Amino acid sequence: MLTKANNEMAVWRHKCESGEGGVRSEEMEELKRKMNAKIMELETALEAAQTKASSMEKVKNRLQGELEDLTIEVERVRKIILILSTL
Repeated sequence: MLTKANNEMAVWRHKCESGEGGVRSEEMEELKRKMNAKIMELETALEAAQTKASSMEKVKNRLQGELEDLTIEVERVRKIILILSTL
């Protein structure tokens, strides 16, 4: 979305600078302000998504560790049961 907004801003800048956009400088400044606000909004959303992804990665790693511990425990109990069943 950020790339799309930057591309759109570049297209409008080119049109306005070449005179083909038919936009007055006041309108251009308003468009520029809106685009910059949108870019800031998207950057904030991106940072939030990156923070959430990092948090989820930490949870995933913790759960994988717990799963490995439980798998080892299950194997240990199986061996004990096997030994006891042979008695």
